[in-house]
Amino acid sequence: MVTEISLNTICGHTTKVIATKEGKNTHVHIKTTCEKLRKWGTHFDMGMKDLMGGPDTVLAQKMAEAPLTPTCLVPATVMNACWLENGMISKNLAREMGKMEIIFDKLE
Repeated sequence: MVTEISLNTICGHTTKVIATKEGKNTHVHIKTTCEKLRKWGTHFDMGMKDLMGGPDTVLAQKMAEAPLTPTCLVPATVMNACWLENGMISKNLAREMGKMEIIFDKLE
């Protein structure tokens, strides 16, 4: 199975996160127009312990080595893709939702 999630963000870059379950790991491939993300890493594996979060995870190590801006949605998108791919979020629910949004309600 494969899970793909696309991002169009305020920074103007486009990114696609692709997660594929391979045995005990989930392989993550990121296609992006962002140079910072390319340095951060576009191919890596996430084990089950990495999906639970915390300071000793693949994402935490990546953020320490090549920090992204605090507003970057890619780390959260990676987690959502991996959770979907591992059955920790319902794919049917995600299909029904279609998208998640950040809505800038009032900007004066």
